[in-house]
Order: sequence, then structure tokens, then C-alpha cells
Amino acid sequence: MWSSVAVLALPIALDPVRLGVNLLLISRPRPAQNLLVYWIGCVSASVLLLVVPLLVLHNTAMFASFVHDLANPHTAASATVRRIEIGVGVLILLIAALTAARSAKPDSGEASPVSRLLNRGRDAPAEGGSAIQRLLGRAHHAWESGALWVAAVIGFWAGPNPSLVTFSLATILASGAAFGAQLGAAVVFIIVSLAVVEIVLLCNLVAPDGTAVALRRVHDWVGGYRRWIVVVILTLVGLAFVAQGAGML
Repeated sequence: MWSSVAVLALPIALDPVRLGVNLLLISRPRPAQNLLVYWIGCVSASVLLLVVPLLVLHNTAMFASFVHDLANPHTAASATVRRIEIGVGVLILLIAALTAARSAKPDSGEASPVSRLLNRGRDAPAEGGSAIQRLLGRAHHAWESGALWVAAVIGFWAGPNPSLVTFSLATILASGAAFGAQLGAAVVFIIVSLAVVEIVLLCNLVAPDGTAVALRRVHDWVGGYRRWIVVVILTLVGLAFVAQGAGML
């Protein structure tokens, strides 16, 4: 259970988009506060998607039999989940192969989706226009004025991938471990998935200038190999799913 959860959390931690968001936040006037609020947003999303369902499944009588069957490898529920894991793993490996085939040229290090979304709000009207345009305009104004709630919203939106969280939850439940151990595994998943954010936050508190320079170098390097990094991450996740479904983890 522990190794499987850690493997599923690594792609989230090493996501190039998340790295770009870290660089974006560290360039703000109050980088430490923005990073902390962003981390809180990410943790909130992780708790909502992983810890809350775990608590509900373990403490609701109508789900007790399902949790029991999932933890028993000889039941239909467990066999179904394992077949789904193998199927998803094969699908992810195929996506990785297709991505590798289309990655003949390195990426140009384009801006992150969050940065592009905020820039779209630069020229959005504060009044008039569509509701989405007004919302983007207000978000951009709040971002430029240093409002921390924008970082919290970005963190909540850029939280862990729901599909990886779902399979992490299934992996934890299928382990048959005690509830305390399963809750601990969920916490480990959250910590590992946010490892880069946590490291950047701590380094920024100790050496803000050096952290910004180092993160910029890493970001620029990642920008040139974004697709290949995605291929590696997809391959690891696909192999983890297949191994988990086959009972090798």
C-alpha cells in the first residue's frame, strides 16, 4: 500500500504545470504568503477528494460490506477493481507511447495554463461582457493587487488529479490495513504529492533569492523537455496501475 500510494503521488509532485505555478507564485510581492496559501488550497482539495471519502466509507454502515469486499482479493469487487486498474494502466501506457511518438521536437517552455488564464483577464471588462469575462477581470485585478485568495483558489483548482486520487483511494481500501494505517497512507499521499511546493516554501523562507534563481533554472530546463517528462510520468503511472492490478505491488 505505501509504495503504491507513493508512486501515484509522484506524478502530481513532478507535474511541470505545478512547477510553473510555483515559479509564478514565487515571483509575487509576498512569495512566502502566496506559497503558503496555495499549499493550503492544495491540501484542502486533497482532503476533500481523499480523506473525506475514506472517512465516509469507513464510518457509514451501508458501505461497510463494500470496503470489506474490496479488501478481500477473492471477492468480485476486488477482482473488478483490479481489472479496471490493469485496463487503465494499459490505456495510460498507450497514451505515453503516442505522446512519445509526437515528441520529436522539444517544447518551447510556454507559459503555464494558470498564467495564461490570468493574462486573459488583463483586458477583460470589469463591467459588461459575459459573466466569465467579468470574473476573469476581477480575478486579474485581485491578482495584481496582491490578494491572497487568488493563490488559494489556484491551489484548490490545481490540486491532485482526481483520477490518481480515485485509484489511490481504491489502493488504500484494497490493502485491508487498519483504518489508522489507511488514514496515514492518505496523509503520506498528500505530503508526497505536494513535496515540491513544501520544499520551495521552506527554501524560500531560508534563502528567497537563491530559491527564485534555482526554481527559474529548473523551470527553464523542464520547459525544454516538458513532453518527455510527461511521457516518463505517464509510463511510471501506467506500470504502477498494471502492477497493482496484477497484485505485484
